[in-house]
Amino acid sequence: MFFLLTACSDTSGPTPEPLVPVTRAADPRPLRILFIGNSLTFFNDLPARTAEIALRDTTLRSPDAQSVTRSSTSLRQHWFLGTAPQRIQAERWDYVVLQESSNIVDAPETTEVYVAKYDSLARAGGARTMLYLTWTYGDVPQLQDSVTHIYTRIAQHVGTLVAPVGVAWKQALQVQPTLPLYLPDSLHPAPMGTYLAANTMFAALYRHTPVGLAGLQAIGDTNIVTLDSATAAMLQTTAWTVTQPYLPK
Repeated sequence: MFFLLTACSDTSGPTPEPLVPVTRAADPRPLRILFIGNSLTFFNDLPARTAEIALRDTTLRSPDAQSVTRSSTSLRQHWFLGTAPQRIQAERWDYVVLQESSNIVDAPETTEVYVAKYDSLARAGGARTMLYLTWTYGDVPQLQDSVTHIYTRIAQHVGTLVAPVGVAWKQALQVQPTLPLYLPDSLHPAPMGTYLAANTMFAALYRHTPVGLAGLQAIGDTNIVTLDSATAAMLQTTAWTVTQPYLPK
C-alpha cells in the first residue's frame, strides 16, 4: 500500500480541492498519496505505516499510498530518472509527498528548483505537494534547526505543505533523550522512529490527531517493537502538537 501527496506552485491546471478532513460518507474515494524519496521513506515502509493509522478511523477517507523510492537518490536525480514525474502525470493524486536527500543542507537552492518542478506537475493534476521535513543525523542534532528552516523556507517560497517529522523527532528526544529513534548508523529510522514519523505524516495529511489511533506496535523491516502505553501516547501527542502550527489556516 502506498501514499501520494501533492503540491502546487503555478496557476495552470485545476485548482486543488480544499485540504480538509473528508469522511468516507461524504466522499467514498480513497485519499491517494504518492511518496517520492529514498531510504528515509522506504525503511520500515513509512507509506504503509501511515496508511495503517488512517485505516483505524472509519470516518476518514481510506488511504491509497504509493511510492517511488530509490536509495541515496535526491529529488533532482528522481526528476532525471523520470519515473517519479511520470507517475505524477499518469494518475490522479490528492497529495505528492517529497523527501529530499541529506544534501539539502549543502544545496537548498537546487532542492527548491526541483520542488517547484514537481509542484507544477502536481498542481496541473489537481494535487497538493507536501514536503517531508526530515530529521538530521543523530550525532549532529544541532543541525535540526537548519534543516527545519530550509524545508520551511522552500515550502513558503513554492507554496507547498509540510509534514514536520524532524521537528517531532527533536521534540520527542528533548522529552526522552534515550528514545531509540535511530538505527546504529545515526541516520536511518528504527521502528520507533518510523512510528513517530508515520504519526506526524498522518497528522499532516489528514489534519487529524493520531492520538488513540496508532496502536502500540512499531513495525520495522525485520522486527516489531511493542511500546508501553505511556511512550505511545507521548509519541502520538508529540506528532499532533508539532504538526498543528504547520497546517494551513
